[in-house]
Amino acid sequence: MINFNFSISNPWSHRWKTLWCKHSLLSIYKAVEFNGYKTNTIITVDFNLTSQTDHAGLRLMLGLFGYEVEVHFYDTRHWDNEKDSWTVYN
Repeated sequence: MINFNFSISNPWSHRWKTLWCKHSLLSIYKAVEFNGYKTNTIITVDFNLTSQTDHAGLRLMLGLFGYEVEVHFYDTRHWDNEKDSWTVYN
């Protein structure tokens, strides 16, 4: 897992609201989300890259002056640690 996060938030604000949420399946197990938020952050940069975990994939979030956008490409499957593979549902 690779994770980079930098943010400065307004400690006197508790504002948080979803402005939009768009999502789509790209293939049988791959999906993408595009979200917008109204938050209490002044600046945000968040990057996550995961593998071998539930909903593994890439997530990037950028925010400025209380508005954030998030792009998330991920696998819709769950990871089975005991079998060290994706969970198979019948």
